[in-house]
Amino acid sequence: MTNQRRLSDKIIAAHAQACEDGNVEIAELLLRALEVQITAFGGTMVEHRESMPELDGAFERHEKLKAGE
Repeated sequence: MTNQRRLSDKIIAAHAQACEDGNVEIAELLLRALEVQITAFGGTMVEHRESMPELDGAFERHEKLKAGE
């Protein structure tokens, strides 16, 4: 994994790998972890990025993975 700063970046990368591997259960858990991480209530750090194309991509990949079940 590259030297990414934010935990959310690492979770997105792990989610992408789980999707590529077809591992729906792990992908769902990672997506839930990502949702917690980027919220003010669940994470220890509030996400300050305005636009998150990586996050949008994660949700799109997840929907494609689920549709393939």
